[in-house]
Amino acid sequence: MSDITPSKQPNTLNAIEKTLSVIDFISNHETTFAEIQKSLCLPKATLHRILQALELHEFIKKDDLTDCYKLGLKFIYYGESVKANTDLPSIVSDYLESFSREIGESSCLSVLYQNMVLTLSSFEGDASALTSRLVPFSPLNCSASGKIFLSNFSDNRLTEYFESNAPIQKTLNSICSYDEFIEEKRKIKEKGISYDDEEYEYGLFCMSVPLHNHLGPINATIGITGPKARIFMKDLSSIEQELKSISEEISGQLKKIKYLSEY
Repeated sequence: MSDITPSKQPNTLNAIEKTLSVIDFISNHETTFAEIQKSLCLPKATLHRILQALELHEFIKKDDLTDCYKLGLKFIYYGESVKANTDLPSIVSDYLESFSREIGESSCLSVLYQNMVLTLSSFEGDASALTSRLVPFSPLNCSASGKIFLSNFSDNRLTEYFESNAPIQKTLNSICSYDEFIEEKRKIKEKGISYDDEEYEYGLFCMSVPLHNHLGPINATIGITGPKARIFMKDLSSIEQELKSISEEISGQLKKIKYLSEY
């Protein structure tokens, strides 16, 4: 028999939900106490207790200079455990590692996670200050992988996304409106490939293609990233075709084992 009485269960669940909402918010923003409190409408005393507990257990860390909170080292540990138990990275890794060596550019496997692009695994190409600064999470609207995910959204979900505060203007090239993206979606569907042409960072160029299983597209992509000038000095068309070919091979494996993506 549980030692938690029915009357206490709602309060316990409510506390957990509040804590999770704080973690989710910090995962998308390096943010201050005041910003968290205002956005989530939590009582200051409650938020203080949550942040104190999360910081104590290394789930978050506060920057003493900016007073901003960000995710802590504990999530790296958990993230590695998740990756170790996920089939997709193990299937994709050999292909991407070989591809990066061949073309001299960084490659990555990305998935859709809570209206963000999460890079599950990556392989470095030739050295570049631009690619060395890339982070595990990136916005959907200004990343090659993200735009593939957006192109598979229903019209209602797509409208909601662009009417929210999720789209981020990283450069003047970033697509931040529904009307702009509709034309981009047509190109992605037509060519089967998506580009980030200095939309996330000036000087950076990326391309991504979707992966499929026996049910169709899954919320996962493979792609390459590198300095635009360097990539355009290479055979761009050949790189595109090779990327699509690798996607077909990986998708063929996923179809054989009937891999059902949870992402």
